[in-house]
Amino acid sequence: MLKEIKGTILKDARTEGESALAKAEEELEAELAKVKAEGEAGIASAEAEAKSLVEGERRERLSWAKLESKRILAEAKEDAVKAAIDSLIERLQSYSGTRQYGERMKPLIAGAVKEVGGKAVIHVRKGDKKLLSVQGADIKEDADIIGGAIVESKDGKLKIDLSVEALLEARRDAVRKDIYGIMFK
Repeated sequence: MLKEIKGTILKDARTEGESALAKAEEELEAELAKVKAEGEAGIASAEAEAKSLVEGERRERLSWAKLESKRILAEAKEDAVKAAIDSLIERLQSYSGTRQYGERMKPLIAGAVKEVGGKAVIHVRKGDKKLLSVQGADIKEDADIIGGAIVESKDGKLKIDLSVEALLEARRDAVRKDIYGIMFK
């Protein structure tokens, strides 16, 4: 009988042990599943955050690149406009001294002489005296200009600058706008 009691106790202990072991394994599986789910959620969160950071960096760099390209394009256009103005000045220099140039400048100079009143002194560049002579004025070939003339009253109190440089400067913005419009429609 002792043997039977011992066998029953042993059997019951084994059953309880197996039951406790099964319960422990279930708890372990549940805990592992929980930890795995938390880990996957953490990974997904980290991936989303990294993706967001990368996207933000990409947008920032793209914006910077667009601004930089606009700056470079604006500089290139400005250089092109400056080159066109330089070319215009060269063409004006070669135009100065021609008969057509003299015919266009004479009425301007005559109007300035009238505005100055009385006897006027006209300052022109060397070689333009014969092209730009106006009655009632002394002409001096002493101006350091591309072309045109500087009309001055005899006493020097009134001066009208009709030099090509001054005429071009007076219309500088309009000339720049016209050149820009022609080059970059």
